[in-house]
Amino acid sequence: MPPDSGMAFVLVQHLAPDHKSMLAELLSRHTSMTVGEAEDGAPARANQIFVIPPDATLTIKRGMLRVVRPAMPRQHRWPINDFFSSLAEDQGENAVCIVLSGTGTDGTLGLRKVKEHGGFTLAQAEVDHVAMSGMPQSAAGTGLVDQVMLVEAMPARLIEHRRHMIEVASRKNGDGSRHDAAEHLSTITTLLRAAVGHDFSQYKRSTLVRRVQRRMQVLRLDTVPAFIDRLRKDPHELDLLFQDLLIGVTQFFRDPDTFETLRTTAISGMLANTGSHDTLRIWIPGCSTGEEVYSIAILLQEEMDRRRIAPKIQIFGTDIDEKAITIARAARYPKAMPGMSPARIQRWFVEDGDEYSLVRRLREMCVFSLHSVVKDPPFSKLDMISCRNLLIYMGADLQKRAMQTFHYALKPGGILFLGPSEGIVGSAGLFAALDKKHRLYQRRDTELPTHPPIGPKSAAMPPTRRARAAPTSAADDDRFDKNARSILEKYSPAYVVIDRQHEILRFSGDEAARYFELSPGPASLNLFAILRRELRPMVRAAVRKAFVERKPVVPENIVAKIEGRSHSVTVIAAPLGDNDADAGLCLIAFQDRGPVAKGAGANAEIGAADASIHAMELELQTTRTQLQAAIDEREASSEEARSTTEEYQSVNEELQSTNEELETAKEEMQSINEELQTINTELNSKNEVLTRLNSDLQNLLESTAIATIFLDRDMRIKSFTPGMVDLFHLQDVDRGRQITDIVSRLSYHDLRKDFDKVLRELGVVEHEVQIADHGKIFIMRIRPYRTIDQVIDGVVITFVDNTAHKLGEIQRTLLLQELNHRVKNALATVQSIAMQTFQTATSPEAFQQAFEARLLALANTHDLLTAGEWKGAALGDLVDAELMPYQSKGRIRWTAEGPIIQLDSKTALALAMTLHELATNAAKYGALTTPGGRVEVTWKDRMVENGRRLHLLWTEKGGPVVGKPTRQGFGTRLIAEGLAYELDGTAQLDFDPAGVRCTINVPLQRAEDG
Repeated sequence: MPPDSGMAFVLVQHLAPDHKSMLAELLSRHTSMTVGEAEDGAPARANQIFVIPPDATLTIKRGMLRVVRPAMPRQHRWPINDFFSSLAEDQGENAVCIVLSGTGTDGTLGLRKVKEHGGFTLAQAEVDHVAMSGMPQSAAGTGLVDQVMLVEAMPARLIEHRRHMIEVASRKNGDGSRHDAAEHLSTITTLLRAAVGHDFSQYKRSTLVRRVQRRMQVLRLDTVPAFIDRLRKDPHELDLLFQDLLIGVTQFFRDPDTFETLRTTAISGMLANTGSHDTLRIWIPGCSTGEEVYSIAILLQEEMDRRRIAPKIQIFGTDIDEKAITIARAARYPKAMPGMSPARIQRWFVEDGDEYSLVRRLREMCVFSLHSVVKDPPFSKLDMISCRNLLIYMGADLQKRAMQTFHYALKPGGILFLGPSEGIVGSAGLFAALDKKHRLYQRRDTELPTHPPIGPKSAAMPPTRRARAAPTSAADDDRFDKNARSILEKYSPAYVVIDRQHEILRFSGDEAARYFELSPGPASLNLFAILRRELRPMVRAAVRKAFVERKPVVPENIVAKIEGRSHSVTVIAAPLGDNDADAGLCLIAFQDRGPVAKGAGANAEIGAADASIHAMELELQTTRTQLQAAIDEREASSEEARSTTEEYQSVNEELQSTNEELETAKEEMQSINEELQTINTELNSKNEVLTRLNSDLQNLLESTAIATIFLDRDMRIKSFTPGMVDLFHLQDVDRGRQITDIVSRLSYHDLRKDFDKVLRELGVVEHEVQIADHGKIFIMRIRPYRTIDQVIDGVVITFVDNTAHKLGEIQRTLLLQELNHRVKNALATVQSIAMQTFQTATSPEAFQQAFEARLLALANTHDLLTAGEWKGAALGDLVDAELMPYQSKGRIRWTAEGPIIQLDSKTALALAMTLHELATNAAKYGALTTPGGRVEVTWKDRMVENGRRLHLLWTEKGGPVVGKPTRQGFGTRLIAEGLAYELDGTAQLDFDPAGVRCTINVPLQRAEDG
């Protein structure tokens, strides 16, 4: 790294509290930058390197380093996470975090914070772009590392990153966001929607701008159009931008006081009236990697344990980030778990390497699935929804839609739990505050049901019937009054305004009441239901005619009883207005002509009129009577038709109500279907994992060829491998039977006792057992069968074939015994050779020469025996080995003829020493001293009474004249006496003048023929 990079470097490592770090001293030898331990309050100056001191927690605030001593206890000390988190909050997009090699997972959570605040993230690669195991691999596993690269390439990358940040600084607003990014957001969100299927156009613009800006910084792109061009050319970059938009801000029990309020206010209330047969349903949209889901599960389980109830719990965690859902389903987290107390970790987690795994009881409460709050059908009939830190990224319209979705999904009285920066502004009519400070709300009941804003919107239902006496607007009042006055200026009578259905829309005043009477039955404003009966026929006819002819109709002198006396009434029926709005209205006016005199009437003037006129009036009266009867009959029919119409309207209303119920049921079915799809996705994921694990387990068991059987606590067979068939007479149908009911091939009768011992002591029992019929030997181990929750649920018995090992041990014992015997024999031979050579040697040099030559011959023979694994050596090979040193210029000076005879090791050693002495004497005194001399060796074997014997003849030719020696040396004694002592054989030397001849005769009862 160049010394003037303009950046400050802070190195944070894991140190024991009492360990003095030498890192600063070591670094100062390799850089010209100032290197030193960080001090509290020191500014983080550029071109300097700060090293964390021992037993300290290092953070940064307002550009100043903060050192707190002593450090936290080891189990709570995560120095890299602590510094990265403070760096992210203090420096924002100017922060750069680099995870270098190291064990464990420290740095992973802090890196997430840096990424969330717009910083740059790197991790060390082992080779190419593969992260090193340990801390870099853990960081890269989150998917939040911008680049995984070799350490050697990091300086250039950091310098380029800083250069880019300086160049684009002038294009940023006061809040640090680029002012040229907002105008291109619609194009970017369109590309995202086409690539990943999610629409971010209604998310907050500031959030979108920051995420786009961060990706441009990573790619070192100066302009937004260049970034858009990169998105179009590189689909993978769209996925990376999508992942940046989904950075989850979550941890266990984030805001502990808020979760305590949730427990005391909401969860206690939900469980107060809940029995063991009830079901609680909870939905956590935007669950990220599942920490909040499991936090609520822990609160529920703890409260249920306190109340000693066990209702069924269903917690649905959903998100649109598939990687986050995969992590949530695995339920495995780094040991650094902020917000989780040691007591809860011990109770609800199981340690597994560098991670903690959630206990099975809690994991089975929770179901995770890909799901969008915006576009997918919601869950229904929920007791609680926890949506924290999701709404803050949405625009106002999207927040309103989400609130409608939550109101629909919750049961009456259901709980809504929001984040600290979220509220129900704009949806106060849907939720009431339980605890406004901690963002706890309760669902309100509304007059009209809410529906989830998904899919095509339903058309508005038409009104079921026209509201009778519906109030009219002020404009209608003015229009009615104006038209009525224009018509009634001449008559000024009482009047009413009706429509084509004869429904009264307006009365003129109290004077109109004289012409109406109340009828028994349902209340009605129909003109002919409340008009005086004697007026109905003439008014009905006049109204019909007025509507048909579109002109006033004025029937006169209608006699009607008003206030106890007969009055003559003139009726005026006139269409109201000529425009379309009033075309269906009619004005009915009543003009009282005064009481009718007693004795007067229709026949009052008969005496003054002509007789024919009188007759005509009578006929007219009769006709009127008949007409009245017909009208009454028609009114009765009309009443029946009206009743039928009302029945049809009632049925229509019921159908419309049923249709609304079906619409609601359809929406509920959509929610249930989404829920089933979520559960099905979860089950499919688990099924794939189980299938893969079963395949791995099956291949593992088959590859090890270890016979294994699984028994429950009652010794019943749960499962077994194929190798068990060789030990017990097992079949597939035997699963569920007790192992003691199955015939065993083993010579072992203590299975019950050992089974009980293992379950009692929870230890391992090991025995060596044997198959009775063919002697195979097995190592049997019985150990407890532990479930994932550390519950003992039987035993596992394995049988490892130990036959070969046992035979090997026997063979090894025999070999050791044989080796011991051979070593002793060899040492005895060496000792004998040394003593005899010493007795005949004339000088130390002569002793050394003779002794080394004889040891060499013995060593050569040992080489031959070793090559044959000490099973023996061929006689011909022994002869060749002893005479090979005496060949002259590649010319063979001996012949060896005879059948192939394989000698045992003892015979081979004895004969080798004899042949060595013969060859040595021939080289010193006999045929091998002259160029033309040669040696002939022949042998044969023959059967005698005591068995097979070897007859070997050594003949020397072409050498000097041989005379009988005056004394017997050691070699001659070894030839004559050695074979007799070692093999109970004979060796006869003849000193013929033409050459020495030696006849050897030894038994072959222990030799093997070739």
